[in-house]
Amino acid sequence: MPKARKRKLPIVSIETASSASSTPLSSRTTIRRFHVLLKQRTQLKAARTLYADSNKALAEVEDEIATLGGLEQYQRMSAVGQGTDRGGGSEKVLIGWLKDAGLNKDRASKLRLLEVGALKPDNYSTCTTWIDPTPIDLRSRHPSIMEQDFLELDVNEHHEKWDVISLSLVLNFVPEARDRGKVYIHSLLNLIELS
Repeated sequence: MPKARKRKLPIVSIETASSASSTPLSSRTTIRRFHVLLKQRTQLKAARTLYADSNKALAEVEDEIATLGGLEQYQRMSAVGQGTDRGGGSEKVLIGWLKDAGLNKDRASKLRLLEVGALKPDNYSTCTTWIDPTPIDLRSRHPSIMEQDFLELDVNEHHEKWDVISLSLVLNFVPEARDRGKVYIHSLLNLIELS
C-alpha cells in the first residue's frame, strides 16, 4: 500500500475575513464603537484649545481606538460583516436597484460605478457585462482597490465621470456633519446625469 502524502502547509498565511473569529454582535459593536470614537476624537481635537482636559480625553480616545485595533480592525470587522453568512454586502441592494431601474439592459456602454470605501475588489464581479466598477478606499487592503480619499479626488479631472457612486457605510465613517455634506456635494459633482 502506498504511503499517504502529508498535506503541505503554506509558508505564508493569508488573512481572510472569516466570521469564525467574531460574532455578528461583536462585529457590529466594534464598528459602532469605532464610529463613536471617531466622532469624539474630532470633537476633542476642535476643543483642545478651549478646554485643558480635552488633551487628556483625546489621549484616552486615541488609546481606545488603538486597543480596538485601529482602522485595520475596523476594516476587518466590516469585511466580516459583508460575508455571505451575514447577508452579504450592500452591493446586492444596489445591484437590485439598478436592475429595477432597467439600467442593466440595452446599454451602449457599461455603467461606470465608483465604489467608495471598498473592502473587497470583486463586489460587482457578477455584473461585469454591464457595470465597470472602480473601487477606492482610504487604506486599500487589495492591489485592485485604489488607495484614495474620495474628498481629495480632483473634481475638475473627475467631473461627471461616473454614472453611479456607492457610499455604503462611508457616511457613518465620516465623523463631522460638515464633512458628510461635502461627501454628498462631491458625489453630485462627479456624477453624470442619466437620461
